[in-house]
Amino acid sequence: MCHFSDSYARSVIRASAATVRRHSRIKSWKPLTVNELRRFLAIVFNMGLIKKTSIEEYWNTTMPSQSSKWFKKVMSRNRFQLILRFLYVSDHSRNVSRQHPAYDPASRFRSLLSFMNKQFCRFLVPERELCVDETLVPTKGHNVMRQYIPSKVAKFRIKFWMLCESATGYILQMSVYRGRHFDPVPAGILQGTRVVVDLLTSSSLLNKGYHIFCDSYFCSINLASHLLQNLTYITGTLRIFRTMPNTIKNANPGQGTAVYMRKGELLCLAYKDADNKKPVRMLSTFHSAQELPSGRPKLVNSYNKNMGGVDTTDAIMKAYSGQRKNKKVHKKVILHLFHRILHNAYILYQKNTCDIPVKSRVKFLQSVVESLSAENVDQIPRRRARQRKTTVVDLPGKKEKDCCVCSDRRRGGSETAEQNGMCALW
Repeated sequence: MCHFSDSYARSVIRASAATVRRHSRIKSWKPLTVNELRRFLAIVFNMGLIKKTSIEEYWNTTMPSQSSKWFKKVMSRNRFQLILRFLYVSDHSRNVSRQHPAYDPASRFRSLLSFMNKQFCRFLVPERELCVDETLVPTKGHNVMRQYIPSKVAKFRIKFWMLCESATGYILQMSVYRGRHFDPVPAGILQGTRVVVDLLTSSSLLNKGYHIFCDSYFCSINLASHLLQNLTYITGTLRIFRTMPNTIKNANPGQGTAVYMRKGELLCLAYKDADNKKPVRMLSTFHSAQELPSGRPKLVNSYNKNMGGVDTTDAIMKAYSGQRKNKKVHKKVILHLFHRILHNAYILYQKNTCDIPVKSRVKFLQSVVESLSAENVDQIPRRRARQRKTTVVDLPGKKEKDCCVCSDRRRGGSETAEQNGMCALW
């Protein structure tokens, strides 16, 4: 899964080469090969496992205590930084200008995102329970897609919508939110409704009996009715200002109790947990008004169990991505997407492996790094210091003359009886 197809890898190489030709001052650039791209990815993934303060520190040779010899063996620092500098997955010289009506701010990583979505749906038939949520890529780079979210620590982020398998967090579909100017919503349709329907349609999962879990941003009675017509179920929380029966909107149940209301396949409830002062309002087209022995509705229990797929994925990404500051938004996103591919690869390994015991995530990541780099780690020639050919001959007779290197007599200069046969210096 994490080995790109050779055809796609070659397209990345062509896009990067086209960029370098326009920057002819980069004299040390050489054409990028598929094997070299794999080694580059091995280093990127290994940086998520071995955390250091800067990229340069991975090639630190001045302090033995901080040395990481593997990085130097796989690729030189200058070569890695050159590839990172000119990393493109599409030839952006063909992109239209910002003033053009067909301008797409996500065009610099659109091809990679489309390739990922196609492969993700190809390798796994998901379980019935799926979840939809947003995921955010923090960035300080200037871009029209950047969203300002004051409640987050990193307030400026690129927003992605994500459809995941609830049990494992396997990513089935991702789409980038480009802002209201580039992704306008038709009148009478909520943004959340459009996102859920588009994700299910593009992944070909409508009309197949799947059960979708989502939070109050996406969930609404209109969405539930639309999905029910397409043989798809939904469970989610409702915002107080959304359309719902007044009995549920104005309900104030006691601690640990719930109020239910049903119309056909639509079930609404208001439930106040023992730890909350305000009731939570929920909607489901799958569950009935059944409760657990503790008095908690089964609907609430099912939502808590199946809604965390995207959050679990984000927590893992934060632990193993090793992402760094980058003013180029498209590069930040491209590296983020590479790590999403690696996340899915581990889930596929868990579902299909015969290994006993199953490798932990860290061991799996380490094995991926080894497989990407092992083929060529011993074949990279080391650069040797330049040696000058010289011929030392004796001066005629037995005379000695001042040495051209240390001839300063005030500092204890010396004399020599030999000279360089090529340049006649002594």
